[in-house]
Amino acid sequence: MSEAVIVFYGEDTFYIKSKINQLLKKHEIDAFNMTRYDLEETKLSDAINDARTIPFMSEKKMVVMKNAHFLSTDKKKTKTFDHPTAHLSAYLEAPTPETILIITVPHAKLDMRNSLVKTIKDNYQMVECKLKGPQDLLAWARRQVANAGLKINDRALKLFVDRVKHSTELAFMEMRKLLFYAKDDDHIDEEIVKKVITKNVEDNVYDITGAILNKQPSKAIEVYRDLINYSEDPLRILNIIITKYREMLQVKTLLEDGGDQDKVQQYFHVKSGRAYYMTQNAKGVSRSVIEEHLTHLEQLDYSIKSGRIDKKHAVELFILST
Repeated sequence: MSEAVIVFYGEDTFYIKSKINQLLKKHEIDAFNMTRYDLEETKLSDAINDARTIPFMSEKKMVVMKNAHFLSTDKKKTKTFDHPTAHLSAYLEAPTPETILIITVPHAKLDMRNSLVKTIKDNYQMVECKLKGPQDLLAWARRQVANAGLKINDRALKLFVDRVKHSTELAFMEMRKLLFYAKDDDHIDEEIVKKVITKNVEDNVYDITGAILNKQPSKAIEVYRDLINYSEDPLRILNIIITKYREMLQVKTLLEDGGDQDKVQQYFHVKSGRAYYMTQNAKGVSRSVIEEHLTHLEQLDYSIKSGRIDKKHAVELFILST
């Protein structure tokens, strides 16, 4: 398929950025010949007109059009004129040979009934950029270690994924750090992973709340005790859980008011991967359950601070009572 036009779509915005950077390096495109247009702020015609111009003292140029929501099933308003897709339709019939036109549709699925989508699918490239789930990350991490000429046991591999699974960007950065640290060894074990990969308390607390909501108390207890074994303060853990429930209540309110994952990401200033999990968690539980759990947590917090209950057992009591 031709590289003249490429559409990247899906939840994993870090992967989209990585693929664009790979194309820039592959075709040796410098900053003078790379422009970006946000179609939530710019007319589509401006980007297409740029794509039609020749590169500046170079064989190739790149034009990136982000937030092309008119190609998705989730239509959003963009500042375009009466027939915004007419210019793109004409360009697809005769793209400029020297230009690589990148179209991104983050956080969405393409509308396969759309004539433009059909044309791109038949003649150009469309790349779905899904967020990596735990199994995808396991396979990816194993490949990265093998490509570096190293070996890793299953427990170490699972530990790595548990610590990075909420962010593709974090997974890439931490894997690079792990491989650099272990470059003089031939095998990566749990101890190496524990030394190199930062244990993110908030991510672990996120796992605890997820396990609670999914009726998996044994898993929640296991993660909690693992944090305690790493000398984390039980009261701090409880306070983070309370914060997560309050956050979940806010996400629930945003969704009930017509917001979506993009709104959640903007409101909380988080990565797309985290916004995805926050949105899914909030969708999967009723407001009444969130409010009930939050009330219980706040009562436990008060009981600890007033000396009525030992802080180490408070979280376990909450997990076992839900």
